[in-house]
Amino acid sequence: MNKEELIAQYFSGQISQESFLALKTLLEKDRAFKKDFYAQLEVQQIIAQEKNIPLKERLDQLDQKSAPKTKWYLYAAAATILIAIGSLFYNSQPDYQELYAKNFEAYPNVIAPIVRGNEAPNENKMSLAFRYYDNKGYAKAADIFKLLYNETDEDYAFFYYSVSLMGAGETTKAISTLEQHSWNEPQNYQTITHWYLGLGYLKLGNKEKAIFYLKKVAVSGKPLTKQAKEILRKLQ
Repeated sequence: MNKEELIAQYFSGQISQESFLALKTLLEKDRAFKKDFYAQLEVQQIIAQEKNIPLKERLDQLDQKSAPKTKWYLYAAAATILIAIGSLFYNSQPDYQELYAKNFEAYPNVIAPIVRGNEAPNENKMSLAFRYYDNKGYAKAADIFKLLYNETDEDYAFFYYSVSLMGAGETTKAISTLEQHSWNEPQNYQTITHWYLGLGYLKLGNKEKAIFYLKKVAVSGKPLTKQAKEILRKLQ
């Protein structure tokens, strides 16, 4: 099977596990092909990561608007109250759950794009796992990704297993899983792992650990750098 056929299968969502492994081998050996292929994937990742930015910008603009004009005596009446509660207001802790909810998003499926619909009779394990994943069936996806990882020892299977755990609400288990794992190719997963660990600890209300991991993302130079810096600004 030639390169074009492998690419066509990949983006049509019809790639088999055997063909995926062939594609992976090709990416490892052909630098030019790898550069072009990952450029396409990066576009998809950036779109997925940045899709909430317009909403955030609108919220920022709303925060920056000045207060409406009112009569002087209303300010005078409120002055005493503002002084009394000022220190409480400025020292209040950020809402960790809100920060988590605004920033958590399951990592996009860049391995085996699936056409949503009913399960195919002869669907392989990888495609089935991603079908559940793409349809937010994270608990079932986690179970299948774990089986797939045990069979193949592939990094992608373990990564999506961990993200599926987070998507299913098993945050503590996901954190433990990611922190204890040794990647076959750590350079491909280091930053994104730090991102999800930072978010996981944020959800658990562990500010110190959240900052520890998000700082690593903030200095990585990756697409999530801006988002990590914004969260850190709110935490510090």
